[in-house]
Amino acid sequence: MIKLALFVGIGGFLGSIGRFLLAQVFVKWFPGFSSVGTLAVNLIGCFILGVLVHSATKLDKEYFLLLTTGFCGGFTTFSTFGIENLNYLINNNINTALLYMAISLVFGLLAAFAGWYIGRLLIA
Repeated sequence: MIKLALFVGIGGFLGSIGRFLLAQVFVKWFPGFSSVGTLAVNLIGCFILGVLVHSATKLDKEYFLLLTTGFCGGFTTFSTFGIENLNYLINNNINTALLYMAISLVFGLLAAFAGWYIGRLLIA
């Protein structure tokens, strides 16, 4: 268990650094769109995780976890959201996919607002 956690941690470390560096590159390329870095890493992370899901049987468990939970998790958690919804859609669970997307969007925004509001009260 500790060995697997270390693989995930190393992957997360590399993914987080990759997210930061790549986001900076995209912000320089498109200076008028401040969210372009986040958008780019989210889309790239979805693509990478999509490729890795099909490699699950070809990779050792340690390297699979390093690349998926670790790297993609550190790079972007949106990639997991994307692949989970894709699995729902592929398995014809359309209502579940739509519900998951709607709840994630609505409650994600509400949680962000609540955190922002509470932070503003605490700092003010």
